[in-house]
Amino acid sequence: MFLPKPRLLTFHALCAAALVLGACTSDDAGVDDAGDGDGDSESTDGTATSDGTGETGEELSEIPALGIQISAVEANQGTAVFIGSEGEWVDAAARLGPLISNRNTLIRVHFTVDPGWVPREIQAQLKITRSDGTTKTFADTRMVAADSVPNTLTGGFYFGLVAEDGDVEAGTQFQVTLEEVDEASRDLAVGAGLLEGTWQTPREPGDLGIQPEPLQLKVVFVPFHHKFGSIDRITDTSEATIKLLTDAIYETNPTHELIWSVHEPMTWEYEMNSLGAVMGPMSALRENEQAFPNEYWAGLFPVPNGGVAGVAGIASVPGDGKGEGAQRVSVTALGNNPGGAANTVVHELGHTQGLAHVFCPFAEAASPDPAYPYQNGVIGQWGFGILSFQLYSPESFYDYMTYCGPSWVSTWSWDRNFYRIRTLTSWEGMSVGGEDQKLILIGSLASDGSEFWWTVRGSLPTQASPFGGTPQQLEFHAKGELISTRPSVVHVLNDFSTTWVMTELPESLERLEGIDTIVRVDSNQQAHPIAAQSVTLSARPLTITAN
Repeated sequence: MFLPKPRLLTFHALCAAALVLGACTSDDAGVDDAGDGDGDSESTDGTATSDGTGETGEELSEIPALGIQISAVEANQGTAVFIGSEGEWVDAAARLGPLISNRNTLIRVHFTVDPGWVPREIQAQLKITRSDGTTKTFADTRMVAADSVPNTLTGGFYFGLVAEDGDVEAGTQFQVTLEEVDEASRDLAVGAGLLEGTWQTPREPGDLGIQPEPLQLKVVFVPFHHKFGSIDRITDTSEATIKLLTDAIYETNPTHELIWSVHEPMTWEYEMNSLGAVMGPMSALRENEQAFPNEYWAGLFPVPNGGVAGVAGIASVPGDGKGEGAQRVSVTALGNNPGGAANTVVHELGHTQGLAHVFCPFAEAASPDPAYPYQNGVIGQWGFGILSFQLYSPESFYDYMTYCGPSWVSTWSWDRNFYRIRTLTSWEGMSVGGEDQKLILIGSLASDGSEFWWTVRGSLPTQASPFGGTPQQLEFHAKGELISTRPSVVHVLNDFSTTWVMTELPESLERLEGIDTIVRVDSNQQAHPIAAQSVTLSARPLTITAN
């Protein structure tokens, strides 16, 4: 296996790149550049220095702006989280999702102007106070002609908090103010009859709400070498392709660090009729390489048209148990469109993080989560790519757990993945043993009748599969004699053509010594014999520790 490669990503280019481009926009479905609300003026972004000026030498004003109201302050690390509203601080209970430490963060200030507004320059200031008492003030001065618009960055005020500069840490407080640029500007507003309104949010500095926990996401990409008949293909794992995949994962997951590696290719010498067929062998490889339970293994199978039997990807849907590592596997068909495959990788990774499908009207997915809050599967709040500087429209983009496109992450998926990533990160440095290291026999049943059986150290699933599964049982025979009968947990995978049958084995059956036949009895009481010697046995020790 190649050495893990961390994705520690910088954000210093945010403000500068946005200004050079004039606006940071998504593709045509997401942003309308014509909606820019600040005229043709340039803005000036800077942080305050000790003499009260910005980095560009711009003086920081202390004259409350008249006739303009802050309607909301938004923090965005991938999806909008409102931290201030109409002058008030938004507490944790009212927020749409968590903000995480050490991740670059966009702060946007939304506002309205009063009747009789006089177009003029206004200076927005963001002051942050770190837990050690040090402060930093950012300034953004721009011409304001009308209400802010959310579909471009330059349609309102915005700031970039840089993680490596210590701007995004637990215990940090913030306050946003809007200021007149000078006394002449204030006199102009007074002459027009404009009054002081909600020029600061919150009225007193409030907690930015950064979560203190470390959050890491570990992904092992497993390419395949498909050799069958005249077929001889190896997955494209070029730097450009892997960057597309890792950027897509990083931008849409609440993590401050994506640690990834590329495995040596697995050889597949069979006809490819179902992506689910490679799930079992890949899980067995994961087991015998003693992968820690907080690693996600993402298979990449080379298919020119990007799908097999109409399926672009497949995954298991495990719970958050430490013993469920063997189920944290997925496979994506990687064809001639790696950008499209990146969306599928994110979707399948979402399943392995415990997410069900989300309904959308144009490409219905099986067993959608009925609790999803936004109608028709749209993301519902503005998304933002902290690498691409793209905005994603709440009504034009769909949650990546739908089958509709274009897609992005919603606050719903962001919030759920936060808790899963936090749990798995907390295992770092811990050992896995005892109840989480029982011996589990797993059978992967494909729709063509083929089966693959292997054993793993772990535990049975802690939650039911959203795609169903009818209990079955296994009989263990030795020389024609029934030795033991064991119940099984059955999970149907998301392609509905692959089923996993999982059975906990007692100590007496751990190595299947003396067992010559295993009989699977399905829900119709039909018997399906399996030769015991065909089972790939686990080589994992009883206790392992995270790297």
